Amino acid sequence: MEAIGIFEDFITSTQNLKKPFTKEEIEIIRNSVFKVAVALEVFALDYGKHQMIGANSSVEINSRKLVLAIQKTYRKNASDFYLGKQELQTSLEVSYKNFANNESVVVGIVYKDLHDVLITDQPLRTITGATRYLDSWITAVALDPKPKKLKKNVILRFRNLKTREGAKKCMFWSGSSESSGGFSETGCYLVTSKSNSEETVCSCNHLTHFAVLLDYNGSPGLTEEDETILEIITYVGLSLSIFAILLTIILYSYLTEVWQPLTQIRLSLSVSLGAGQIIFLTGINATENTALCVLAAAFLQYFLMAAFCWMLVEGIYFFLFVVKVYNINTKMHMYHFISWGLPIIIVSISIGIAAGKDGIKSYTSENYCWLSSTNNLIWIFVTFVAFIEVLNILILVRVIKEMSKLMQPTGENNNTQQIRLGIKTCAVMIPLLGVTWLFGLLLSLHKAFAYIFTIFNSIQGILIFVLHCARNSQIRERLKRKMNVIFPSAADHGNSAKKISQVYPSDAGEVCAVKLQSFKE
Repeated sequence: MEAIGIFEDFITSTQNLKKPFTKEEIEIIRNSVFKVAVALEVFALDYGKHQMIGANSSVEINSRKLVLAIQKTYRKNASDFYLGKQELQTSLEVSYKNFANNESVVVGIVYKDLHDVLITDQPLRTITGATRYLDSWITAVALDPKPKKLKKNVILRFRNLKTREGAKKCMFWSGSSESSGGFSETGCYLVTSKSNSEETVCSCNHLTHFAVLLDYNGSPGLTEEDETILEIITYVGLSLSIFAILLTIILYSYLTEVWQPLTQIRLSLSVSLGAGQIIFLTGINATENTALCVLAAAFLQYFLMAAFCWMLVEGIYFFLFVVKVYNINTKMHMYHFISWGLPIIIVSISIGIAAGKDGIKSYTSENYCWLSSTNNLIWIFVTFVAFIEVLNILILVRVIKEMSKLMQPTGENNNTQQIRLGIKTCAVMIPLLGVTWLFGLLLSLHKAFAYIFTIFNSIQGILIFVLHCARNSQIRERLKRKMNVIFPSAADHGNSAKKISQVYPSDAGEVCAVKLQSFKE
């Protein structure tokens, strides 16, 4: 009882700490609580081993903050260990088959409010940035001597604390702060046939310190396997995308007129997007160094916002070129000033908000060097992206409508040609306008959107290179000429070049197909 009293006093003092907490303070609290809980568990095992006399003896203590049961038994005449009452909302069962042939001590603990301490007003984060909430009381199971491998799984039954949409996850707590607050689902499985909206049953193939239930509130249905796949897609896709963006920058710089507005827009978009992707790959997990993490998050926010500014400029240029037939040469200095300057202001405001509330450390999330969601900074970025992409979608729709009007009627096939033109325009312009980023707003609906969002946005640089560099007739022709100087080409090269220049004139024509091709060039 004295040991339990010490533990409860510690938990009470932790609950009375002044909130809100910084990222480092949350980590210290969780690690401290884990160490104290493990110490109580070890003490209970030692007590049962050395203080409890006689075979098949047991003791159960129901205090303010926990229910603790100790059972000392021999396998030859033992029964399963069970801890659970209706008021506990949680139960656990350990098969006697896991006991040693000689004396064994089993300890089971149900913590009544430890989940409140671990939440610390902040949800847990997964590798994809989705949110997880603790949705059950926490239990502990320990056995001395501890078997190398359980012969029969431990069965844990949890009453869901709240009803939320999303997949239920059977987890255990190792105390590590690597991801999801130190929780992992390795070795723990959901017993679907016995679980429902009010109760969840878990089966674990090892003795866990704390077997828990987590409510997934973010991308419903995502498993750890899904998260691993998405992480692989992200890193492979971004690596290829960065390479494609570098090729795009090189080819546009050396094979087009840099002073032209379209070239400036494409180069600026490629530079900002590529810089953001490089920072993501190299700095997103640099959480050990707070200063470096904040710096990486700030630069990542800046370059991504700059990229979206240039996506909007691309949309404006597209609209003016096709609908208004208007040259924006005289406006380029203004677009450069806004696209590179506005993100600096927004990043400064974000950092200022974080510093004013909980300190500069609260600018980043707990597990990644990216904007924190706990103080709603992430919504500054989300609102900015959503606003720009809605504008770009309206521009795209308006341009397609205008291009359809410019088409000359050709009888029954006119509608089909208009549809094809609209599809082609969307396919060509979506990577430049960044419309696929809007799928990020749908992540909470189904895990399919997580895959769509991850795939398309990790290969955005590749799509830009393929659609607006590799397929650009002007770049291809000039590259052929430069290659012809080094490696003389076939005799008919001049004739083919003449044909290309006749089919795709550099100046905008009056028909929509020529306009689209000219814009791509």
